[in-house]
Amino acid sequence: MSAELRVGSRRLSPRDAVFVYDETDRHLSNIVAVYFADASGHAPLTIAQVLDWARASIGHAELFHRRLRRVPMDLDLPYWEPDPTLSVRDHVTLDLPGSWDDARARIAEITSARMDLTRPPWEVHVLDRVEGVPAMPGTTTVVALKFHHSVGDGVATRALERRLFGTEPAPAIRLDEARPLTTAARTAGALAAAPVRFVAGLRRARKAQDELRALIDAGTVHDPVAERPATRFNRDIGAELTFHLLPIPIPMPEVLAAKTAAPHRVTINDLMLTTISGALATYLAEHDETPDGALAAMVPMSMRGVAEWDSANQLSQMIVDLHTDIADPIERLTAIQQSAGRAKQRTADPVVQRTDRRVQTAPALLLRAAGWARAQRRFDDAATVPFCNTTISNVPPVTDTLVFCDRPVRRAVGSLPILDGDGLRHLITSQGEEIVIAVTTNAAMMPDPEHYGELILASFRALAAALHALGKAAPTSA
Repeated sequence: MSAELRVGSRRLSPRDAVFVYDETDRHLSNIVAVYFADASGHAPLTIAQVLDWARASIGHAELFHRRLRRVPMDLDLPYWEPDPTLSVRDHVTLDLPGSWDDARARIAEITSARMDLTRPPWEVHVLDRVEGVPAMPGTTTVVALKFHHSVGDGVATRALERRLFGTEPAPAIRLDEARPLTTAARTAGALAAAPVRFVAGLRRARKAQDELRALIDAGTVHDPVAERPATRFNRDIGAELTFHLLPIPIPMPEVLAAKTAAPHRVTINDLMLTTISGALATYLAEHDETPDGALAAMVPMSMRGVAEWDSANQLSQMIVDLHTDIADPIERLTAIQQSAGRAKQRTADPVVQRTDRRVQTAPALLLRAAGWARAQRRFDDAATVPFCNTTISNVPPVTDTLVFCDRPVRRAVGSLPILDGDGLRHLITSQGEEIVIAVTTNAAMMPDPEHYGELILASFRALAAALHALGKAAPTSA
């Protein structure tokens, strides 16, 4: 590691700036990672201890020392600039919520609060002495790390947390001086070049679109279904966000055993998509709301190693058919695996990537206008929704050696903000011997989230049992 962390000014990539322009009170761009540390045998934390930890840790990344500066009238993309006035105390809190229900409510509040982008866009909230966390015996210290999506994505969080909750000391910090004349010159140059870049980008995008149409006609690439039937979860946000964990984690050995029992190669992600698909279909059926057609999920796909992007966010939105209209779990698994494979192939195709590059040449004003237009759409009376009904995000495994203030971190999850049209979101994490699914929704859309958690567990068990039964029957049928 370098002995010094240098923090300077930098213009946002268009992909990162979209999270600034798209944000409204009903469409937040928050990333919230939640860590559960074993506090058994430890004395209660003090705010001085937490602040000391924060001051010793924030040298690990530039994001803790930069604030966003928007160009007047958004004539150019925003800039990150060093913040010499940073006060760690303004970004760190310590609470003693007591029960897990109180801690859940606090996590939901943190997730649904819009960030102040006039200061460095990060927060650390420590909830100490929490009792009754599912499958966490004893007392737990809960740490919620929150930052703005323009800073990075969920995959980048894994790298950041290894430094924050690791043992390697942070380097010294050096802030570059602000250079307003240099920034103004860059803005003027960007404005002059923007029309040429935009026209050239449109031409390249049109050519790529023609190539993509040829691939679709040939059956090489498959377009996602443009409209899906709207459900109770695809309405405007009408109540406060709620945060939930499954009543018990899904044991990783059981997941691996089900994976091994499958008649053909499947991934853990295929199993989890099928599990959530079954639970979602059952929940809607119990409310006599079975949709007229299959539902789909937005599944983020990391483009690392697939494409060369210069943005902090390197995720693409993959649309996967959940085949909720297929009752048999094995048939649904097979169909979802095929749909996920086609979606991955489409997302990774060089021609598709070229069509998506138009965002990289779009002027800041156009990106801002597109964000405003998306915010105007209402969903309460919609019969269909574009592309997907829910979000299912599966982030890389968490390392087992994380520590917070001498407390070993036993579990890490995420809390996704809900938004108009997407009021049921799932974030899947794994650590050690368990898989944890965190669900965010609201009480108007789902008044019984504990029951939905039970349905997710039952759906996995039904899928695993069907796979094991199929494996046992295979030699006989052969």
